[in-house]
Amino acid sequence: MSLFDPALMDEATRAIAAVHRRPISLRRSEVTSSEGVLRGAKLSALIDGLPAETAISVATLLAPDAVETSARTFLRAPLQIFARMDVLAGGDGKPDSNVAALQQLSRVIVSGTDFLPGVVHVSVLSSGSFGPRTGIIARAASRLAAVATGFDPRGLTVPEVYLHRHRAEYLALGADSLNFQLRAFIAGAAEAESIARLAT
Repeated sequence: MSLFDPALMDEATRAIAAVHRRPISLRRSEVTSSEGVLRGAKLSALIDGLPAETAISVATLLAPDAVETSARTFLRAPLQIFARMDVLAGGDGKPDSNVAALQQLSRVIVSGTDFLPGVVHVSVLSSGSFGPRTGIIARAASRLAAVATGFDPRGLTVPEVYLHRHRAEYLALGADSLNFQLRAFIAGAAEAESIARLAT
Protein backbone atom coordinates (compact mmCIF):
# COMPACT_ATOMS: atom_id res chain seq x y z
CA MET A 1 0.00 0.00 0.00
CA SER A 2 1.53 3.29 -1.09
CA LEU A 3 1.85 6.43 0.97
CA PHE A 4 -0.57 9.20 0.07
CA ASP A 5 0.23 12.50 -1.61
CA PRO A 6 0.15 15.33 1.00
CA ALA A 7 -1.19 17.72 -1.65
CA LEU A 8 -4.16 15.45 -2.28
CA MET A 9 -4.73 15.11 1.45
CA ASP A 10 -4.74 18.90 1.79
CA GLU A 11 -7.19 19.23 -1.12
CA ALA A 12 -9.50 16.61 0.37
CA THR A 13 -9.36 18.15 3.84
CA ARG A 14 -10.18 21.62 2.49
CA ALA A 15 -13.03 20.34 0.28
CA ILE A 16 -14.63 18.42 3.14
CA ALA A 17 -14.21 21.34 5.56
CA ALA A 18 -15.90 23.66 3.05
CA VAL A 19 -19.04 21.56 2.76
CA HIS A 20 -19.19 21.22 6.54
CA ARG A 21 -19.21 25.03 6.80
CA ARG A 22 -22.28 25.43 4.60
CA PRO A 23 -25.23 26.80 6.64
CA ILE A 24 -27.40 23.75 5.87
CA SER A 25 -24.61 21.48 7.11
CA LEU A 26 -24.31 23.45 10.33
CA ARG A 27 -28.05 23.69 11.00
CA ARG A 28 -29.48 20.46 9.61
CA SER A 29 -26.63 18.10 8.83
CA GLU A 30 -28.91 15.10 9.39
CA VAL A 31 -30.80 16.03 6.20
CA THR A 32 -27.73 16.20 3.98
CA SER A 33 -25.93 13.28 5.60
CA SER A 34 -29.00 11.04 5.25
CA GLU A 35 -29.21 11.78 1.54
CA GLY A 36 -25.46 11.25 1.13
CA VAL A 37 -25.56 7.91 2.93
CA LEU A 38 -28.48 6.73 0.79
CA ARG A 39 -26.84 7.80 -2.48
CA GLY A 40 -23.59 6.19 -1.43
CA ALA A 41 -25.27 2.91 -0.47
CA LYS A 42 -27.08 2.64 -3.80
CA LEU A 43 -23.85 3.28 -5.71
CA SER A 44 -21.96 0.86 -3.49
CA ALA A 45 -24.39 -1.90 -4.43
CA LEU A 46 -24.05 -1.06 -8.13
CA ILE A 47 -20.26 -1.36 -7.96
CA ASP A 48 -20.54 -5.02 -6.94
CA GLY A 49 -23.78 -5.81 -8.72
CA LEU A 50 -25.60 -6.57 -5.46
CA PRO A 51 -29.14 -5.60 -4.46
CA ALA A 52 -29.41 -2.03 -3.24
CA GLU A 53 -31.16 -3.26 -0.11
CA THR A 54 -27.97 -5.03 0.98
CA ALA A 55 -25.88 -1.86 1.01
CA ILE A 56 -28.72 0.21 2.45
CA SER A 57 -29.01 -2.24 5.34
CA VAL A 58 -25.28 -1.93 6.11
CA ALA A 59 -25.58 1.85 5.83
CA THR A 60 -28.00 1.96 8.77
CA LEU A 61 -24.86 2.08 10.93
CA LEU A 62 -24.06 5.39 9.19
CA ALA A 63 -27.51 6.95 9.66
CA PRO A 64 -27.52 10.24 11.63
CA ASP A 65 -29.12 8.64 14.69
CA ALA A 66 -26.61 5.78 14.79
CA VAL A 67 -23.32 6.99 13.34
CA GLU A 68 -21.81 8.50 16.52
CA THR A 69 -22.34 5.29 18.48
CA SER A 70 -21.08 3.22 15.54
CA ALA A 71 -17.98 5.41 15.24
CA ARG A 72 -17.10 5.14 18.94
CA THR A 73 -17.46 1.37 18.84
CA PHE A 74 -15.43 1.17 15.65
CA LEU A 75 -12.40 2.83 17.24
CA ARG A 76 -12.34 0.54 20.28
CA ALA A 77 -13.83 -2.72 18.91
CA PRO A 78 -13.60 -2.68 15.11
CA LEU A 79 -14.12 -6.42 14.73
CA GLN A 80 -17.51 -6.00 16.40
CA ILE A 81 -18.50 -3.46 13.74
CA PHE A 82 -17.22 -5.65 10.91
CA ALA A 83 -19.29 -8.53 12.26
CA ARG A 84 -22.38 -6.33 12.53
CA MET A 85 -21.90 -5.05 8.98
CA ASP A 86 -21.57 -8.60 7.71
CA VAL A 87 -24.83 -9.63 9.39
CA LEU A 88 -26.59 -6.60 7.92
CA ALA A 89 -25.21 -7.57 4.50
CA GLY A 90 -26.68 -11.05 4.84
CA GLY A 91 -23.70 -12.92 6.28
CA ASP A 92 -23.31 -14.74 9.57
CA GLY A 93 -20.99 -12.18 11.15
CA LYS A 94 -17.87 -14.27 10.68
CA PRO A 95 -15.17 -13.69 8.04
CA ASP A 96 -15.18 -16.21 5.20
CA SER A 97 -11.36 -16.07 5.05
CA ASN A 98 -8.25 -14.07 5.93
CA VAL A 99 -9.13 -13.62 9.60
CA ALA A 100 -5.53 -12.69 10.40
CA ALA A 101 -5.70 -9.70 8.05
CA LEU A 102 -8.77 -8.36 9.84
CA GLN A 103 -7.18 -8.89 13.24
CA GLN A 104 -4.09 -6.98 12.12
CA LEU A 105 -6.28 -4.18 10.73
CA SER A 106 -8.16 -4.10 14.03
CA ARG A 107 -4.91 -3.42 15.88
CA VAL A 108 -4.10 -0.60 13.44
CA ILE A 109 -7.55 0.96 13.95
CA VAL A 110 -7.29 0.86 17.74
CA SER A 111 -3.76 2.26 17.78
CA GLY A 112 -4.41 4.82 15.02
CA THR A 113 -2.71 5.70 11.75
CA ASP A 114 -2.68 8.46 9.14
CA PHE A 115 -5.65 8.53 6.74
CA LEU A 116 -7.46 5.70 8.49
CA PRO A 117 -10.47 5.80 6.10
CA GLY A 118 -8.23 4.92 3.16
CA VAL A 119 -6.24 2.31 5.06
CA VAL A 120 -9.44 0.61 6.27
CA HIS A 121 -11.00 0.65 2.82
CA VAL A 122 -8.02 -0.79 0.99
CA SER A 123 -7.23 -3.34 3.71
CA VAL A 124 -10.75 -4.76 3.95
CA LEU A 125 -11.24 -4.81 0.18
CA SER A 126 -7.93 -6.53 -0.50
CA SER A 127 -8.56 -9.11 2.23
CA GLY A 128 -11.70 -10.47 0.58
CA SER A 129 -12.67 -11.60 4.07
CA PHE A 130 -16.43 -11.39 3.59
CA GLY A 131 -16.72 -12.92 0.16
CA PRO A 132 -19.08 -11.06 -2.19
CA ARG A 133 -20.07 -8.75 0.68
CA THR A 134 -16.51 -7.47 1.15
CA GLY A 135 -16.78 -4.40 -1.06
CA ILE A 136 -19.93 -3.08 0.57
CA ILE A 137 -18.40 -3.60 4.01
CA ALA A 138 -15.10 -1.96 2.99
CA ARG A 139 -16.84 1.15 1.70
CA ALA A 140 -19.14 1.49 4.71
CA ALA A 141 -16.23 0.94 7.10
CA SER A 142 -14.20 3.61 5.31
CA ARG A 143 -17.05 6.07 5.73
CA LEU A 144 -17.31 5.15 9.40
CA ALA A 145 -13.56 5.64 9.86
CA ALA A 146 -13.89 9.08 8.26
CA VAL A 147 -16.49 10.07 10.85
CA ALA A 148 -14.64 8.47 13.76
CA THR A 149 -11.35 10.22 13.01
CA GLY A 150 -12.90 13.61 12.21
CA PHE A 151 -11.84 13.45 8.57
CA ASP A 152 -15.54 13.79 7.63
CA PRO A 153 -17.10 14.27 11.08
CA ARG A 154 -20.74 14.45 9.96
CA GLY A 155 -20.45 11.85 7.21
CA LEU A 156 -21.46 14.26 4.45
CA THR A 157 -19.24 13.13 1.59
CA VAL A 158 -20.23 10.57 -1.04
CA PRO A 159 -16.96 8.96 -2.20
CA GLU A 160 -18.90 6.16 -3.90
CA VAL A 161 -19.64 8.56 -6.77
CA TYR A 162 -15.99 8.49 -7.81
CA LEU A 163 -15.59 4.79 -7.08
CA HIS A 164 -18.56 3.93 -9.29
CA ARG A 165 -17.41 6.28 -12.06
CA HIS A 166 -13.96 4.66 -12.05
CA ARG A 167 -15.15 1.16 -11.20
CA ALA A 168 -12.61 -0.81 -13.26
CA GLU A 169 -9.64 1.11 -11.86
CA TYR A 170 -11.08 0.91 -8.35
CA LEU A 171 -11.57 -2.84 -8.41
CA ALA A 172 -8.02 -3.30 -9.74
CA LEU A 173 -6.68 -1.28 -6.75
CA GLY A 174 -3.21 -0.54 -8.03
CA ALA A 175 -0.21 0.69 -6.08
CA ASP A 176 -1.66 4.20 -5.93
CA SER A 177 -4.65 3.06 -3.90
CA LEU A 178 -4.52 5.56 -1.03
CA ASN A 179 -4.30 8.46 -3.46
CA PHE A 180 -7.25 6.94 -5.32
CA GLN A 181 -9.20 6.96 -2.06
CA LEU A 182 -8.33 10.63 -1.51
CA ARG A 183 -9.59 11.49 -5.00
CA ALA A 184 -12.81 9.68 -4.13
CA PHE A 185 -13.28 11.84 -1.05
CA ILE A 186 -12.59 15.00 -3.06
CA ALA A 187 -15.27 14.01 -5.56
CA GLY A 188 -17.47 12.96 -2.64
CA ALA A 189 -17.20 16.44 -1.17
CA ALA A 190 -18.35 17.91 -4.50
CA GLU A 191 -21.35 15.57 -4.42
CA ALA A 192 -22.06 16.70 -0.86
CA GLU A 193 -21.99 20.29 -2.06
CA SER A 194 -24.66 19.48 -4.66
CA ILE A 195 -26.81 17.83 -1.99
CA ALA A 196 -26.41 20.88 0.24
CA ARG A 197 -27.46 23.23 -2.58
CA LEU A 198 -30.61 21.19 -3.24
CA ALA A 199 -31.48 21.06 0.47
CA THR A 200 -31.11 24.80 1.00
